[in-house]
Amino acid sequence: MKNDFGTFFKQKRQDKNLTQKQLASLLFVSESTISKWEKNVAHPDITLLPKISEILEVSEHELITASVDEKSRTEKSQAKKWRTLSFSWGLFWYIAYALALIPCFICNLAIDKTLSWFWIVVCSLLLSFTFTNLPKIIKKHKLLLLPLCQFLSLCLLFGVCCIFTNGNWFWVATLSVFLGLVIIFVPIYIAKYKAFLKIRKYNDFVSIGIDFIVLNILLVVINLKTLTNSDWWYFSLALPVVSGVYLIINLLLCIRFIKINKLLKTSLILFLIDFILYLPPMFIRIKNPALQNEFNDINVLRANFSNWQIDNVENNVHLIIFLSLLLISVVFFVVGLIRHLKKPK
Repeated sequence: MKNDFGTFFKQKRQDKNLTQKQLASLLFVSESTISKWEKNVAHPDITLLPKISEILEVSEHELITASVDEKSRTEKSQAKKWRTLSFSWGLFWYIAYALALIPCFICNLAIDKTLSWFWIVVCSLLLSFTFTNLPKIIKKHKLLLLPLCQFLSLCLLFGVCCIFTNGNWFWVATLSVFLGLVIIFVPIYIAKYKAFLKIRKYNDFVSIGIDFIVLNILLVVINLKTLTNSDWWYFSLALPVVSGVYLIINLLLCIRFIKINKLLKTSLILFLIDFILYLPPMFIRIKNPALQNEFNDINVLRANFSNWQIDNVENNVHLIIFLSLLLISVVFFVVGLIRHLKKPK
């Protein structure tokens, strides 16, 4: 509700249980001056507004408009509640971490006479801290620093667990997590930060290239950890398969740069997917005994619709899928080609 200044000023003074004389002494003005303000004979100097606002607990905007800004007050109230809730939530986790650490510290010392598994608890809570409290602490570059801190704390946990269990799996676990982070965040960083402006257009290719490099490093490390009798399966199997998938993905990405309509692009994508799925089983034979049966069992060339025995059902079904995808790609191609030819030059 909007009032004139004098009525509004008087109401707020009375709400604070202040007499004209008391308010005048607080503002270092005469009592008659307060009376003139309330009678709208005169108005306070603009330099006095901050002090009046502080004493009467109203905003300067409310003084000037002589009305209560309900929307602003509601927003301030909600903001205050949110700050209180946020502070309470952070304090809760600090107390929870302390309550978890102290008993573990005492028990580890009392039972083992030394600190051993206690460090695993510390690292676990540190990792939890990066998810619960650290987001509030980091103010700038949160998208970059927060995942980095979480990754480093997880690596620390892996390292402590590895030492405690006398394991040799640290690098495999760390690189696996790092690969996941690279897959998720590298495209985001390239799209967001100005430092990558020149390669932003090729974000997909760059991101997949980095994924390819990290994945190969991980596979080499796994091969080294499982190496027996000079069995370098990375070079004989993993590298060709990963390289083939990498080239296929890049080939599919290149289709978007071709200046043709979406129907023709869809046709090309379906055609490539169809032959990528069924070409290797038809013409390539895996020499690795462990994978030979799984890879070579499916062969659409051995399909026979007159034979639906259990040993041939899978080939028949896959031939139907192969022909269906091929037919759909042809339909898209024909319709897309007609639209392309009809398009005015």
